Amino acid sequence: MSPAKAEQVKLTAGLLNSLSSGTILAAIVAPYIGMGMGTLNPQSDLLNLTALSGLGFVIGIVLHLVARRSLLDLED
Repeated sequence: MSPAKAEQVKLTAGLLNSLSSGTILAAIVAPYIGMGMGTLNPQSDLLNLTALSGLGFVIGIVLHLVARRSLLDLED
């Protein structure tokens, strides 16, 4: 693999990892902001709140794993 291609793989993995961090952070923080602003009622929307937070967390983990997987090509 050429050095330029290796650098492209590293940059892509870094971007995916940053997107992963942002997705997980938004999935955790956004519900609290909604509750604080009064737009989200935690008593009636607990299932939706848990499901959406869980979905965001899973998407973030998947993005992180894709980033890690793309770096495996650099070991050759």
